[in-house]
Amino acid sequence: MKSKRKFTSLFLAGLVVCASGCIPSYQVMAATIENVGARAVGGMSLSAKPVSKSLKKGDRFNVFINVDTDQNVDELRKAIRYIELEGSTKSSVDVQGVQIMENEGGSKTIVVMDLTYNGKGKSVEVEVGYTSTEGKADTATTSIVLENAEAALQASEGISLSTSTLNVVAGQTQQITLTIKNDSKSYVEAGSMDLKIKDSNSAKGITLKKKKIDLSAMDPGSKKDYYITLDIDEKVTRGIHEMEVKIGEAVHTVKLKVDSNFIPPSLEVSVNNGTAFEANVAKTVQVNIKNVGQVEAKNVKLEIVPNEKVFVADGSNVKYIENIGSNKTQSIPVSLIVNDTTSFNLPVEMKLSYIDDLGETKTNSQYIYLSTKGSVSQKAIEILTTKEPNGLKKVGEAFNVGFKVAAPDEAKNVKIEVKSGEGIVSKSKSIFIEPKLTKGQSKSYLVDFVATQSVTTGTYPIEISADYTLNGKEVSIKQYATVSVQNEKDTTEGNKGKGKPKVIVGNYSSSPVVVRAGEEFDLEIGFLNTSSDKKVQNLKANLTVKEQGEKDTGSVFTPVGASNTFFISQLSPGEMDTKKIRLYTLPSAKPKTYEITLEMEYEDDKGEAITATERFGIPVEQVTKLEVAEVRVESTEVGRPTEVSATIYNTGKTDISNVRVKTVGEGFEVQDNTLIIGSLEKGNSKTYMPTITPLQEGNLTGKIQIEYEDVAGQVQNYEYEFQMDVTASMTDTEGGMDEMLPPLEEEKQAKWPIILGIVVGIGSAAGITGIVMKKRKQRLESEEDED
Repeated sequence: MKSKRKFTSLFLAGLVVCASGCIPSYQVMAATIENVGARAVGGMSLSAKPVSKSLKKGDRFNVFINVDTDQNVDELRKAIRYIELEGSTKSSVDVQGVQIMENEGGSKTIVVMDLTYNGKGKSVEVEVGYTSTEGKADTATTSIVLENAEAALQASEGISLSTSTLNVVAGQTQQITLTIKNDSKSYVEAGSMDLKIKDSNSAKGITLKKKKIDLSAMDPGSKKDYYITLDIDEKVTRGIHEMEVKIGEAVHTVKLKVDSNFIPPSLEVSVNNGTAFEANVAKTVQVNIKNVGQVEAKNVKLEIVPNEKVFVADGSNVKYIENIGSNKTQSIPVSLIVNDTTSFNLPVEMKLSYIDDLGETKTNSQYIYLSTKGSVSQKAIEILTTKEPNGLKKVGEAFNVGFKVAAPDEAKNVKIEVKSGEGIVSKSKSIFIEPKLTKGQSKSYLVDFVATQSVTTGTYPIEISADYTLNGKEVSIKQYATVSVQNEKDTTEGNKGKGKPKVIVGNYSSSPVVVRAGEEFDLEIGFLNTSSDKKVQNLKANLTVKEQGEKDTGSVFTPVGASNTFFISQLSPGEMDTKKIRLYTLPSAKPKTYEITLEMEYEDDKGEAITATERFGIPVEQVTKLEVAEVRVESTEVGRPTEVSATIYNTGKTDISNVRVKTVGEGFEVQDNTLIIGSLEKGNSKTYMPTITPLQEGNLTGKIQIEYEDVAGQVQNYEYEFQMDVTASMTDTEGGMDEMLPPLEEEKQAKWPIILGIVVGIGSAAGITGIVMKKRKQRLESEEDED
């Protein structure tokens, strides 16, 4: 267009020069002034009003070009040779398709419709090529302003990149997800992003499969995930590493948190020759430092902290060790003096510091224990109950308690005694004396009991104790068993609390037995009047759970459509009334057994108020659930990679973490296989897109395997099976690829050779027909002559 304008300018200048030689000078000046901003004689000039419509890339708009010319509409249409538009739209307009209208005063308007805004700039340059009334080729130009056009942004200007820390694991190839969002109100052009791992010694071993990713154009407010594949060597240092993402001139930093499958360095201290110390006599012990981790601990420092009873005999109390390898032990000789032998067990603090694989200094304190001469540091004996009375025992009904006493080390003069509560007496031996229990020995015991009429209905403890000397000190070890007793008759009148009816929880059950967090369950409670001759009335029971969910979100169990209070108007002697309640378990409830408390108030037959408390437990487990949906696998051929797309949904009631996704199967290879997701909140989803290359034809079966941790830290697994149809490779079929492809269409030829061929064909046929008819006529004439 510029060249045409230049030509037009030169042409006009030539006309002026020519005119200056043919007419008086004052006429030349007048003509020159007339041509400034006006059309030439026999020509046209253009003008246009601005377009006020709001425009974004892809929007349609119309332009109205006013033409100042002496030609009428028909003459103007014939005179226009072309119309070209450039700038915010580019189009060679079909002259026959435009509308030309005649305005009052004789001016004309060219209407060009359905132009598309390309998102660039805010003006349209118009050039009209036409033939003047003198028959000369000429051009006219104008500019149209798009007042409210909103130019598209470059990728670096209008988008943002999520920079949250991404979790990856050393020793694996895996995918990470970069989320790009158009935060602007404008259309953003397509672009690209360049990826680079920031140079550092600790990041060596992290490599990118692709260092340049193409970005799609984005509408305002839209976002898109891009999947990046990383190879992470097992020797990459744990910790935070940075990846630079450059989009245009904008540079973003993405943090990669590298975790290792290896246990970090961890030191454990023990001591050899730490027994039989004499007062104020130096003795050398071996302090052993073991690295129980799988990574080397560097620059290890040991500080022996002296106290008022133990101190270092010679040299420094600080010892240095350069490095301790995985599962290796370093022993350090240390000379110590004990000045107090009245204590048989003397603790000595050992302070440790070392540098881990992240280059960070770690510190901790541990203790070793020294024993004085003649003493042996021993472990306490253990008591384990092996049999407890079940159910409700009546007065006079015998029951027994069984237990076992074990001695990890040798024990002497052990006194074992079993004590029961008031009103519960033993019917067999309940005190045992063991002169000696050898190291590792255990003995079992069984004691018979019976409840007397002096007890009231209730639950009573039975104490089991073992007394002996341990490392010069008197020690008593205790364990307990319990028994529930029912007293049907009260033999001691006048005592408060005796002879009164008692209500207990006769039985209870939940459906399901193990309750799931985030779900409802039914609880049945049986209220039993244990009295054989007294009724209770106006019973009110309040069900409570003291524990709450995470962040104090309320009681773990909440009634559904009912109150947590029960009312029973009357319970006859020995009667049990079962109540049912539906409860909801908070999704944040931790997996364990929760204690439910029943606080009861009721009256006896004389109207005297009685209170009682009962407790029982409800086990809760967390529910996690994953689903794989929207799996797309395209049919392919052997050796040709195809992409599998699967969406993973967390449809459970809780968040899950450390999600690891991979694909396994036979007959194919997988690239970009492992996807690591740090956490997947309930209700959210992630897309997994590995690339599969089939190695054989047929219907292949693959499995998407998902491993994750639930809220209790337990590892769970989930599998999803998919099918893939694979055909033989095109290059392997007989005849090769060329025979499989349809023949290419011949290029269309011009129509005139076809028409010429038809004419020639018709002419040839006519000529041949004429010759045949002429010969036939001659033959007939000769036959007539012969006749």
